Amino acid sequence: MKISESTEFKIDLKTVIGIIMLTTTLVGMYYKLQEDIAEAKTLPPVEVTRLEYQLKEEWNEEMIMQLKGKVETLEETTDILREEIKITSTMIKDGTEADGKLEELNRQLEELQNRKPDTRVIVKEVKVDKKGRKL
Repeated sequence: MKISESTEFKIDLKTVIGIIMLTTTLVGMYYKLQEDIAEAKTLPPVEVTRLEYQLKEEWNEEMIMQLKGKVETLEETTDILREEIKITSTMIKDGTEADGKLEELNRQLEELQNRKPDTRVIVKEVKVDKKGRKL
């Protein structure tokens, strides 16, 4: 196929109208996109980010409190086990019983093992409009 000055190129009316409509559609989409971008630049930042930050902070605080409770439980358990070891070693050395102290420590230890951590879920409902702005 050679293209020269004498080459004929035939396009019917439907194809010309289709090309014009496609070009018009693309140009219209481009200008609409530019208008949306300009509008987005003038709008204030979306309030959802503040809400997300607040929810994340509440979750972090909740997790810290749960970990604090677990650490306190472990510290109490460690103290009871130390006391139990001291009493047991005294009993072995003396050959005597320490007035039921060992049973009391075992009861406290079982109580700590059965204690469940305090968990709370905080849910806050916030009404927003279609663009995500707080009402």
